[in-house]
Amino acid sequence: MHTSAAICLMMAGVIGCIVAVSGGTMTASAASREFLIVTGEWSWKAKPGEAAVADRDRGPVSEIERYTFDPGVLVVNKGDTVALRIHTLKGSQHVVEIPDLGVPPTPIARGQEQVLTFVADKAGVFELRCTLHHNPQTEGPMVGYIYVNDR
Repeated sequence: MHTSAAICLMMAGVIGCIVAVSGGTMTASAASREFLIVTGEWSWKAKPGEAAVADRDRGPVSEIERYTFDPGVLVVNKGDTVALRIHTLKGSQHVVEIPDLGVPPTPIARGQEQVLTFVADKAGVFELRCTLHHNPQTEGPMVGYIYVNDR
């Protein structure tokens, strides 16, 4: 099994994963990859008599929200041209960026879809993040991960 496919399978049981493939196998040449990503919001409120949960910096809380990207992990090859079609469904707005891959902050209003396009020009794991939800006080961090396979 190809290394990135094995990593993806290990991660799939925990947080979900999409592998960019051509015809079921990894290819040696650069390709164009397009992914649909939606913003999500998880919320939880304790029922009467239910114990509070620990929130990272705030301690015990009886209500909590977190913003996420779905899917949260993408796998591409170095050299691929990647188009992320991000649709904001929750929250009034998200400002999305991938600084380590040269993608500047891009505002996306609720109900809107924006396409972020870049060339995966270096291998590694890179954060897709929302600058508005960057810490627990803002229901974050709101991050996704792009694994760029070196082939």
